Amino acid sequence: MKLNLPPNLELFPHEELRAYQARFLRFVEKNPRAIIHAPVGFGKTVMALISTLPRVKTQQYQLFIFVRTKAQIFHVFLNEISKIANTERYGYLTALPLILKSDLCIRHDIPFFYQGICVQIRCPHLEEARSIPEEDFPAIVEQVPITAHDEGDIKNETFKDALQEFGCPYYIVKRCIPYANIVVTTHTYLRSKKLQSMLSTLLQKSTYANKICIIDEGHNFSAELEAELSLNDINKARNVIPLKVFDRLQDLIQNRHGRIDRPQNLSSDAIDAFLDHQTKISPWEQTNLQTISRFLNSRGDIWVSESEKLLQLNPYPQTTFKFVNNNFQNIVLMSGTFQPVSSYKTLYGLNYPGMHIPSDFQYSLNGILYHRQFTTKFRERTPRTFQAMASVIQRLHQSNPFHTIVFAPSHDLKQKILVHMTIPNVYVENSGETPYFIDELPQKTHEVIFGVLGGKLSEGIEILDPKTKRSLLTLIIIAGVPYTRPDATNRLIKTLYAKKWGRRMADHLTLLPVTRVMTQAIGRGIRSETDFAASLILDYRAASLRTMLPKSNVFRDLNICYQAYDTFFAKMNRFFLSNPVS
Repeated sequence: MKLNLPPNLELFPHEELRAYQARFLRFVEKNPRAIIHAPVGFGKTVMALISTLPRVKTQQYQLFIFVRTKAQIFHVFLNEISKIANTERYGYLTALPLILKSDLCIRHDIPFFYQGICVQIRCPHLEEARSIPEEDFPAIVEQVPITAHDEGDIKNETFKDALQEFGCPYYIVKRCIPYANIVVTTHTYLRSKKLQSMLSTLLQKSTYANKICIIDEGHNFSAELEAELSLNDINKARNVIPLKVFDRLQDLIQNRHGRIDRPQNLSSDAIDAFLDHQTKISPWEQTNLQTISRFLNSRGDIWVSESEKLLQLNPYPQTTFKFVNNNFQNIVLMSGTFQPVSSYKTLYGLNYPGMHIPSDFQYSLNGILYHRQFTTKFRERTPRTFQAMASVIQRLHQSNPFHTIVFAPSHDLKQKILVHMTIPNVYVENSGETPYFIDELPQKTHEVIFGVLGGKLSEGIEILDPKTKRSLLTLIIIAGVPYTRPDATNRLIKTLYAKKWGRRMADHLTLLPVTRVMTQAIGRGIRSETDFAASLILDYRAASLRTMLPKSNVFRDLNICYQAYDTFFAKMNRFFLSNPVS
């Protein structure tokens, strides 16, 4: 593969490819299916695109990109595609977002709670779109914003405005997808049983002989709770419509606890049929019925009955990746937290070649405070523990030239530390709220921010100096290891893993989510090669996880456990003094 990039195309933070970026391209070219760990700041988005677009250019391949959130569709991939795709190097390529009906609907006068309502009300926008002949859609797909060389950010509203002249934008997008060179969507279309079925239909209608997929942030396909249904949900549904399906679900909750076999012939057909012929029930009634319908349509392999509720678990992601393997010829599965790669290959049931790209960022200091006083272990939590954590956080922040961000395992533990903080104007991420205060932090220089591991701040925050573009997060403190609760659900997952892979591997795999969120949080401070940051884990239990955390370069100092806080404090002072702040 030739790497003669257009000289005026700004793709990298360097004027030429770095060694590992060139290695990435060679690896993907050699291996049609690959699982890749690459650190923050590597440029995974751009590298994945330019490694696959030469095939797309041949018009023999269609590219599907799966991202974690809807925001990443527009703010990351579609915006990058708009800079790369329509150049002399790649020619004229078309790209579309595959998102939900509610995101593209142009009507605001009716609630959209279920699929059948568009047909039932005979929406004129839908009727208009349906009247367009199939042969017109290849031309329509070329009129969407990504192919029109529009300047500025690509947004959801941009697509709605461009397509509504043809009728319902959602229906138009679905009809256009078989003809688009590139489709960007979310992980939901792989994980949801219903949406995966829709995706399968679109793939079958594709006019391209071969399919490529890029799965970004692929670490999100680990064991998890697929769906949950409470006894209260069932009782409320009975007030809307009497169905035997509710009685059977109630029996499963009330008559036994623990793992149960998935009931046969227990489907959502009766609920869906009722919704298809009703438009007069209230929005909350529709929502409640949809809750049960979604639960019954979920793909959880394991059913568990607990007090007052039913759970569906998906302990093995192999089902998802079997679908991926069957529908795509070329696959790039990538993440900044595939650590170690071999463990994810085992969990996902993949035999792809794996590649681990180490970080080449050198400006970092990391450590674990190995002291019995610092831990969030349940039996050792005391007011004295949280007061000591608050004291350490405040003293470290005084020596930090820029912002300090603190991640706690939960909102409850975060509050227990906050009550002992004496620094005024602490910024706090609250449960269920969007942290809008992030927008004002680039204009400030020395603030303390509190978030939770696995929350919005730990997974995607960037606070950059408006002039230098250097990260302003220069101290990351993890106040406690986020071990999973030893409840019945997690014990069941561990038992299933032990039966499949053995107890030692089960212990290892059940810790992957723990080390993943910690790695993500530590990586918030190093977003490019010009950044420098220090990080400290305030929990002696992290010492036992060192073999699962990245060992080289940016995380190399995590092998150091500090018995005394003052040792790390002195080293941090020297570290910041030796790094230029300008």
